[in-house]
Amino acid sequence: MIYRSKSPLRLGLAGGGTDVSPYSDEYGGAILNATINMYAYTTLRFIEDGDKIILQAKDRHEAFEYDVQEQLPIDGNLDLLKG
Repeated sequence: MIYRSKSPLRLGLAGGGTDVSPYSDEYGGAILNATINMYAYTTLRFIEDGDKIILQAKDRHEAFEYDVQEQLPIDGNLDLLKG
């Protein structure tokens, strides 16, 4: 089974993070964003040997493999994808 997604890229021009709790709960918040005509693409594919997670950034020609049972390390290798 394969899942694919496409999301427009958003530029944060001002106020980034001020609309997120707990900051906005205490101080209020306002942001200014713009969406551009570029997209982030993601593909999630389940493989037969289901005991691995493989993160791959095709634009950077990088791939990292992890055991399903271990916690994904925050080590500078595709950390945004791990989130």
